Amino acid sequence: MISRIKRRVRRIIKQPYKLYSRNVELKSMFANFKQAVVLGSASSINKLDLSVFSKDMVISVGNFFEHPDIKSIEPKIHIFAASHPPITKEVLIEWWTRCNSVLPEGVPLLVEKRDKEVADVVFKDRNVFFYSYGGEVPVDFTKPILSPWSVTIVALQLAIYCNLPKTGIFGVNHDWQCIKPYTHFYSHDKPSLEYYLDKAGIEIAYEKQKQPFPKARLYKEYEMYQQYEILKTEAEREGLNILNYDPFSDFDVFDFDKKHELIMD
Repeated sequence: MISRIKRRVRRIIKQPYKLYSRNVELKSMFANFKQAVVLGSASSINKLDLSVFSKDMVISVGNFFEHPDIKSIEPKIHIFAASHPPITKEVLIEWWTRCNSVLPEGVPLLVEKRDKEVADVVFKDRNVFFYSYGGEVPVDFTKPILSPWSVTIVALQLAIYCNLPKTGIFGVNHDWQCIKPYTHFYSHDKPSLEYYLDKAGIEIAYEKQKQPFPKARLYKEYEMYQQYEILKTEAEREGLNILNYDPFSDFDVFDFDKKHELIMD
């Protein structure tokens, strides 16, 4: 037992990033796309026809697989941030099992390494790539990446890593989260991370938010905005452009190119 542990430690020391070495494949997978579209989970998503981007590099994140038009939207990869308290292993398994049943077959996943044990079981029939936190720019998915305050930070890093000339974001409406209820395009009373947490009797802190501008959220929002600024600068350094396409968002880290024509009656 001790000798096996020692061998494993030696392998990790000699090849600390071996788990991420195949992530270089992501560049070739998405080399022919001219545009990435990152889909968050803000409530504005329900007002938009996103199927028009089905031929682009659509990056869905978190609970987006619950979108009723997920098949026509055709995500090219789905990303999960690392699980963290109050998410338990049991909740993660239930949530991801739901994802595996509704996310279109063939869609690969990008999962943080700490959740590899669960991913290897739940997503055993899918192509799963792993990444880890703790890095910095320039973005390189064969090494640890910038630790994100939001899963969309991971998605934007992927778009930069794959050298997509243009990236548009929808449903990334951080501009209002400190002053309005924290809502999504999906119901928390139906299958979703929030649903499974509630089912397990686990309280969700942001759903209990009462006062405007709670300092804890303000501090987090500041850190998160700074990360987006870092990625904006990194994209520009690489000659890439990130734009906010969402006609209902005032999130102004990135220039606006609001797609009003996508608003559904």
